[in-house]
Amino acid sequence: MIRFRLSPWEPSPDLPLNLAWEGEVLKGEIRWESPGLGLLSLPFGARLEGEALIPLDLPAPSLRLSGRLGREGVELTLELCLPEGAKWGEKALARILEYLLARALKAPVGV
Repeated sequence: MIRFRLSPWEPSPDLPLNLAWEGEVLKGEIRWESPGLGLLSLPFGARLEGEALIPLDLPAPSLRLSGRLGREGVELTLELCLPEGAKWGEKALARILEYLLARALKAPVGV
């Protein structure tokens, strides 16, 4: 799980985020280049209910986005959604992808 804050008053142009509001739904994707894995792209979506962002169910691979709007910006939590890994190698790859995603977003990785 990855948590980070976006400030609408100090947007960071180097974050690999594409965001768009469609009514009360926030949709987007995170795209970044990873050495060895190439271009990675993970879609996400959330519906705005009051100040809360409620995750939309998207097929894997994707991100589960939740969060809260506030005066200081938007607090977001991202969870990587991949097909369930049956073998240790698949589970290790999921952890590597989570680490690379956090690194691309310059955010700490949480458990």
